[in-house]
Order: sequence, then structure tokens, then C-alpha cells
Amino acid sequence: METNPYQTQLTRLRAGGFAAFVCALCYVVGIVMILAVMPDINNDGDERLKAIMDHSRLIQLWYLIIFVLFGLALLVLNRSLYQPAYQQSGHFQLLGALLGYMWAAYVFASGLIAVLTIEYLIMQPVDQIERIWPAIFAIQMGLGDGVEWVGGVWMLMVNTSLQRYQIASKPVAHFGLVTGAIGTLTVMPDMALAGLIFGLLQIVWFCWLGVLFITGAGNQPVYASAIKGVNTTR
Repeated sequence: METNPYQTQLTRLRAGGFAAFVCALCYVVGIVMILAVMPDINNDGDERLKAIMDHSRLIQLWYLIIFVLFGLALLVLNRSLYQPAYQQSGHFQLLGALLGYMWAAYVFASGLIAVLTIEYLIMQPVDQIERIWPAIFAIQMGLGDGVEWVGGVWMLMVNTSLQRYQIASKPVAHFGLVTGAIGTLTVMPDMALAGLIFGLLQIVWFCWLGVLFITGAGNQPVYASAIKGVNTTR
């Protein structure tokens, strides 16, 4: 039985739309957890240790959601943003896909390392925890907790691609470009607030893109360009 390319493309886009909503939900969980339970988790090692000892299982679940689940959803979304293998893809699309896979692998690995280091920490005798903690804290911070520059660069590349190849409307792409630019600022230590702004804006962008991909937004370019398989080798 032959596969209908039109239907296959619709299915892929809708899967990406649902994945975008999952990504947004992961950000919501992440922000609410920080504000409600551990506002100083990325600023103070003692506060982070206290939060871990008081809410170890909750924090492990939190890491699984905001890193591991987010990484899996990002893979699905990233795949839906680019042309199938039998069609030609442009340079921006290929670079965006590569960055997306790198970001997904990065957050996936970071989440598992965070969960496992917490498990190791809480299994230690009480008198050993303070001796072990500095090394674990250094590992967690070295993985980039609170630093969103990788995601910011991905956003810049993805939204450049969305605009150039008319895969989504210009307002979506322009909003995403601004969001990505803010995300890249988090690489600077004194720009920690940019991380919160980036997260809030990404929630909006993920939901906006999800609606377009699932509904087709009244046959806007998000469907027309992708389904026709336009030549994007420019």
C-alpha cells in the first residue's frame, strides 16, 4: 500500500505541534518549581543543597520533566520543522536541525546526570554530604543550569529558517528571533534575569507554533510550504 505524502506530512507536523505544547509545559513546570520551592537554586550552593535534602524526590522528578521529557519532545518538534529526507533542505534548515539534535542530547544528558548525582548524594552518610556536595554542585553548574545560550542559538537558526522558507508566518518567526537573541545573553553571568525572560517567551512561542502546526491556521504557509515540498536549497 502506497503512503500518501500529503497525509504523512500532516501527521509529522501535528506530531511536532503536540511536541511543542509538551516543551511549553516543561518550561511552565520548571519556572513554577523554581519560584515556589527553590528560588535560589542557581545562585547559592547552600540553598541548593538544602532544597535537595528537603525535596530530593520532587527535584529529581523536576529534572526528569524539564530536561529528559523536554529533550524527547524537542527531538519530535525538531524533526517536524524540516523537510523529509527525500526532499532537499536548505542550509539554515540543516544547521537548525543539527543544533536541535545537539540541544536535545545536551539537555537529556544533563537531566540524567543531575538525577543520578542527587541519588548518589542522598545515599551518603550525613557526615559525608558536606564533603561530597562541592564536587556535585560544580558538576551541576558546569552543565549549565540556568544558561540557555544553546537554546537561544537554536531559536535564532530555526526562526531564520521558518521565515526564509515560509514555513510559518512572519510574526511567529520574528517573535522567535527576539526570544533567541535574549536566550544567548544568558551566557553572561550578570544576565541571569534573561533566562527567566527567555523561558517565558519560549512558552508563548512553543504554544503559538503548536497551534499553527496542529490546526494549519487556516491553510497558512506553515502547511502549504511544507506539504508542497518546496525547494529550499537556497
